[in-house]
Amino acid sequence: MGTKTRDWVILHGAKGIGENRKRKLIERCGGPAEALRLAPREVAEALACPLADAERFTREREDPDRTLRAMERCGAAALPWDDPRYPPLLREIYDPPMLLFHRGDLRLLERPAVAMVGARRALADAAAWTGAMASRIARSGFLVASGFARGIDGAAHEGALDAGEGTAAVFGTGPDVIYPREHRRLGERIAAEGLILTENPPGAPPHRAAFPKRNRILAGLAEATVVIQASEKSGARITARLALEAGREVMVLAAPPWDRRFAGNRILARDGAAVVQDGEEVVLRLGGLPAPPPEPEERAEALEGARGAVARALLDGPRDTDAIARAAGLSSGEALGVLLALELEGIVEERPGKVYAMKVRT
Repeated sequence: MGTKTRDWVILHGAKGIGENRKRKLIERCGGPAEALRLAPREVAEALACPLADAERFTREREDPDRTLRAMERCGAAALPWDDPRYPPLLREIYDPPMLLFHRGDLRLLERPAVAMVGARRALADAAAWTGAMASRIARSGFLVASGFARGIDGAAHEGALDAGEGTAAVFGTGPDVIYPREHRRLGERIAAEGLILTENPPGAPPHRAAFPKRNRILAGLAEATVVIQASEKSGARITARLALEAGREVMVLAAPPWDRRFAGNRILARDGAAVVQDGEEVVLRLGGLPAPPPEPEERAEALEGARGAVARALLDGPRDTDAIARAAGLSSGEALGVLLALELEGIVEERPGKVYAMKVRT
């Protein structure tokens, strides 16, 4: 890694002044190397900040080589604020991160992004609907982004990946720290097929304060934020508020009025957020052309493990549970569990006579 990357890493870890002041200093000096060479009094004069802050900035700097070695070990790279590949919409928010650590395919940022957010304790059918929406949005040329949390976030990432289109996960940890732990396989898949973004260096553990900061990145890089399931007091509502503050569109999934678990959706709709029902409506609102629904063969081939085996067992036509189990190499109980999950996701449907068949749904 070059000297410039090293300078950015040093600047990123320096204490005493915040991100906005660091950017101001870079703009006045012409680059990170020049900013790092300033004496405390020069820093204080350039920023009109207390001398004590400037002295701390020049004194308290973390060892960049440790971060650079960790980046190399986990396959991460650094995307500084002045790089032309830096997300242009993210530059526009009040406090864009000065440096982003990333793993995966940075070219995904060339697509317009849609953030999908919602409850960690999501209803099964809300999560399944999220996956279907994410798939349709991703296949229509948008980058589906989310915050890698349990529930709706994970379903959004899975839906986009299953569509073969990649996804962007904004971490609240380092790029090599998978949190929550049950998302380890998903995190590895995103690193291989999508993109991980974070302002935290490798090795940074989960920390309560990091996740609200992550939300501003998620809302900032996207053209629109879609809230799937949000309670009255919800982190998804915070992300929606940040999106509105950045001048971006906010959409909410139409919600049943009697279910308190969707109270946040109704509040956002009352305050002017657009109400949508599916991925096609999201794409149309953003001026895109919705992709046609995938053929059953495409849906089946995109699924992995038992889910894929069960779906492929239905490509020749409807079958009962026992026949599906034999074709997929599963027990009847295992096959039934997979069928129920696929039914919630809108991939299969139960028909009269207790048989199941593939279902094409948006």
